[in-house]
Amino acid sequence: MADEEPVDQKKYLEESCKPKCVKPLLEYEACVKRIKVDESGHKHCTGQYFDYWSCVDKCVAPKLFSKLK
Repeated sequence: MADEEPVDQKKYLEESCKPKCVKPLLEYEACVKRIKVDESGHKHCTGQYFDYWSCVDKCVAPKLFSKLK
């Protein structure tokens, strides 16, 4: 049993938290659609991307730290 690789719980917790962060995800996807036509490369959706992952991280953190040894 000591030879088993530890399982990364964060991935599973992220999947369970993603449905709770639909609004930031939709905002990010809407931004991506808006900037597809940008030829200059100056527009980006970094803020919306980080808003989405911040939401997921806030949901995951309390659950993840309770599982750490």
